[in-house]
Amino acid sequence: MIEALPVVDPGQAILNEFFANTRRFALVDYLVCGLSVRSELLLPGIVRAEAPVSEPDVLVRRATVPLPCTPEQDHGLNWRVDGADVLFRVPGIVRFLIAGGRQVEFELEASGRDDDVVPFFLSTVVGVLLHQRQRLVLHASAVSFNGQAVAICGPSGVGKSTLAAALCEAGCSFVSDDVSVIHTATACRPLVIPDGRQHRLWADSVARLSLNDRQGAAVRASLQKFHVDPASEGQPVPVPLHAIVVLREARGAHRHGLVRLSSADAVALLRNDVFRGLFASRLGRDAQLFVQIAALLGQVQVFRLDRHADFARLGDDVRLVLGCLESAK
Repeated sequence: MIEALPVVDPGQAILNEFFANTRRFALVDYLVCGLSVRSELLLPGIVRAEAPVSEPDVLVRRATVPLPCTPEQDHGLNWRVDGADVLFRVPGIVRFLIAGGRQVEFELEASGRDDDVVPFFLSTVVGVLLHQRQRLVLHASAVSFNGQAVAICGPSGVGKSTLAAALCEAGCSFVSDDVSVIHTATACRPLVIPDGRQHRLWADSVARLSLNDRQGAAVRASLQKFHVDPASEGQPVPVPLHAIVVLREARGAHRHGLVRLSSADAVALLRNDVFRGLFASRLGRDAQLFVQIAALLGQVQVFRLDRHADFARLGDDVRLVLGCLESAK
């Protein structure tokens, strides 16, 4: 018996070919934290590669991605580490499979749109990729002045991006926002790798710094946080790191000021400020991170800046950080 061949709608076949070609040609090359990324997900606010990349470091594609856990465990942000691979889910938005530092597959969930996915890709997913590649990556914004960089570390909400933007308004060049990759495997001074981003600032910071004319699209539709063009962008090349400033919130009558840290004190603070440090631990990087941070402290001064969340004192913070750059010889 001869099986009947399936009936193919010619119009549907043409549409299928069109969408397949669209997907194939929709890949865009970007530069993110020193990595060449070829992505099916458009990444607003990220620098595109100026020339075609023959072999990208990372490929980002749509695919079917499994759930990282059972429904009984389905709450909040979900993730699972399986050897060198990580499953990461934002419920209702997207699921990611991050494989070996080279490939990212993503699948939208019921309420997800591509625009919603981008902030999670540029934060957690990029952080995991960098840890899979054994990089030292700090939760820090960085700027440069006279060819030397300062990295401004700290937890979310402490004012890293706002201080970096204010420093750029004072004459510094932009290097990175929120994520700073530090390269220590050289005989010379450690290097900060440009992250390919713009400032990402809350609406009140944009207004207080008078940056409305450079304000771009919202980072996410539901947030009053925006991409903002820097006053001065440095060249897209690594910059020697001369100092690290660890930001912490000053509470009550706590003195607002800058203090140089001993190596012993700096190690603990910098380990806390490793970007997506929990994933780093689950990927087995604790010992390696200690070695990388110790090597960094052998060449770079670290300061702690306890600051009040007060725009009126932002000018003082800028002067303190610029002074710290001058002192880091």
